[in-house]
Amino acid sequence: MKNFETKYGYFDKEGKEYVIKTPKTPKPWVNIISNGSYGLAVSQTGGGFSWDNHSEFNRITRWHQDLIQDNWGKYIYVRNNKTGEFWSPTWLPVKKDLDSYECRYGTGYAIFNSVYKDVEITIKVFVPFNDNLEIWDITAKSLGDEELDLSFFTYLEWVLGSSADFHREFHKQFLETTYDESINGLTATKRLWDIPLGDRGHWNIEYEYTGFLSASKKIASYEGDKEAFIGQYGDLQSPKAVAEGRLNKNTGCFNDSIGSLKVDINVEPGKEKRFQFFLGIKKTVDEIEGALSLYNTHEKIDGAFNEVIRNWEELLGDLKIETPDNAMNYTVNTWYRYQAISGRLWGRTGYYQQSGAFGFRDQLQDSLVYLPIKPELTKEQIKLHARHQMDDGTVLHWWHPITESGLETKMTDDLLWLPYIVSHYLVETADYNLLNYEEPFYNSDKSKTIYTHCKLAIEKVLNRFSERGLPLIGAGDWNDGMSAVGLEMKGESFWLAEFLFDNMQRFIPIAKQLNDNMFADLLSKKSDELKIAFEKHAWDGKWFLRATKDSGEKVGSHECEGGKIYLNPQTWGVISGIADKDKQLQAMQSVTKELLRDNGCLLLQPAYDKPDKYIGYLSRYAAGRRENGGVYSHASTWAVWAYAMLGDSENTYNVFRNLCSVNSGMDPDRYIAEPYVMPGNIDGPDSPNYGMGGWSWYTGSASWFQKIIVDYILGIRADKNGLLIDPVIPSEWNSFSVKRKFRNTTFNITVSNPSSVSTGIKTITLNGNPVEGNVISTDLNSADVKVLMG
Repeated sequence: MKNFETKYGYFDKEGKEYVIKTPKTPKPWVNIISNGSYGLAVSQTGGGFSWDNHSEFNRITRWHQDLIQDNWGKYIYVRNNKTGEFWSPTWLPVKKDLDSYECRYGTGYAIFNSVYKDVEITIKVFVPFNDNLEIWDITAKSLGDEELDLSFFTYLEWVLGSSADFHREFHKQFLETTYDESINGLTATKRLWDIPLGDRGHWNIEYEYTGFLSASKKIASYEGDKEAFIGQYGDLQSPKAVAEGRLNKNTGCFNDSIGSLKVDINVEPGKEKRFQFFLGIKKTVDEIEGALSLYNTHEKIDGAFNEVIRNWEELLGDLKIETPDNAMNYTVNTWYRYQAISGRLWGRTGYYQQSGAFGFRDQLQDSLVYLPIKPELTKEQIKLHARHQMDDGTVLHWWHPITESGLETKMTDDLLWLPYIVSHYLVETADYNLLNYEEPFYNSDKSKTIYTHCKLAIEKVLNRFSERGLPLIGAGDWNDGMSAVGLEMKGESFWLAEFLFDNMQRFIPIAKQLNDNMFADLLSKKSDELKIAFEKHAWDGKWFLRATKDSGEKVGSHECEGGKIYLNPQTWGVISGIADKDKQLQAMQSVTKELLRDNGCLLLQPAYDKPDKYIGYLSRYAAGRRENGGVYSHASTWAVWAYAMLGDSENTYNVFRNLCSVNSGMDPDRYIAEPYVMPGNIDGPDSPNYGMGGWSWYTGSASWFQKIIVDYILGIRADKNGLLIDPVIPSEWNSFSVKRKFRNTTFNITVSNPSSVSTGIKTITLNGNPVEGNVISTDLNSADVKVLMG
């Protein structure tokens, strides 16, 4: 059934697939496919790239960002040898108009189907769940009365290492391709791995993998030389090799290395032929041969694909919602969680940013997505980040796997996300054993418990206070764009005060649980002092200030010319509980008046119309773009949370509806970005492109948004005493249901709303028995919960 259909596409299979109807989408619409190590980005035209473990340091194929042309990818050409015509079944790079075209994205796969002159081509692209390779499963069908004589050509450019190979004349010197009959394809090696490793100076280490491109059907020919393939001064739209129907079998280390294989097939009328191409990396040719043997029949290919489907269903299946709003259902049940896991936690990449690195604050927050489904994965994320903390409590802002190199900064919030996520994990699981795990520090071999790692983080922030009793902002506090506000370590952050207060409130009972009464007393004392300082200095009359500069000048005040009001201190004034209720309400009323717009809540307003070197690069964005007066999706999700905590159902749902990509995507020529995943930002009213989404896939908003929807709109959330039920829904909803795993019990919850209210619980029954209050015990084998609102 087609849902949320536009001229570009629609949702199918209860939202589990998004179907793109034309290759000419407003911008590249992509899927990030990963198994936790190997991954690929693929666009609706076949653009994209592949990597293993690290999308920047261990890139397999070349790709350079050009979002207008989408002209880098791993392409398939089809040539009709009887007529000499050739085309691309994904449209690019030949750009020949196809008689029909469809691209289906799902969890872990992309399927292209197209027809050109009675030739139907289906290409299924996926990554097996436990292998560092990808499979291009191709079926050719004859729809006409004549036998088809077809040749299939692949095209990709090898990089094997750092993605930053713009100076190709240099990088190509180290690549070497070889035809290897044992794998029925090409291998590629590199004598240089341009990463900061090695013991004999700069760039003096060998790439330790062998890339390979193979086919399941005996190849007719191959090519490793770009110039021989496209022709001198040629191009990918009409390459010489495809036009002539032959490859020259050039390999070696004295050309610009590519991977092109030619496979010839004949297809009888009404029949079809199926074969596969394989791309990946292994340590040795023997390993390549062993891997290919696992996929040497169609049955094995189908088994690997079905395993991908099954593993994603198992991973996501412990949380499922059914509400009257299918945009909410589709994004929570499938797309936002898939985005957070495949794109952010596993791939750590997208079309707009190819990071490959772990952000200390970023992937910790992303790991919240695991809590209701696989909390042990949140635990592993916590332990990983603890290993990237210094023994003084500071942390790396980000670090690269493979090299373990990272960036130390004066960012002042990064370190606090460790205790914050730990507190969420403990509420979800009651697994206090986590606190006793020991992990080493990044700058020393000595190990300390997770609890000590958390203490060090909080204590470090408590030691970086102003004379007025407020935390220092340093080089940024969540908002990296406020990069110059406190470089002299004098400027203060009111949002950080709120976040620190919340952390301390969460850790007081944790400290008491571990009988660390001295630390609990310290946190209680510091919380009281911080609350007094906040009450004295944070209020600007109608909303909370954002910060002060090193000079003492206010940021986020009605006195400012630009950036009079910022979103985060208003939402976290509610979330943290640091402010009194009257100011919480007034601050969020200001958000409604000043910041709530068509696509969520703006990060600040008005936008800065000229750079301010004492703010930082935030003010250097064009007005209305990204953090400078645009909707920054990550922060806007927190507005849903704050409104819900105040019981403001109308604005809770308004922000959800406006921010939800499915709804924005119903006006696709305005919104531009993919409708099935969250964008990092949406242009604000100061931009001529007001309402345009950007930076999709690579955003922390995906994990947060799905969590806040379930926890605070549907109101099914973890509490230390059990599962709490407290919906804040549109009054017109008659009912909704949630399947949610909590502490090894699967809860099947049905909420009925015959009185058409937005909040309030009348009765709850558990397995037919009445429940007092709205927190349900979890010492159960099964839990059938009926909730009556009223």
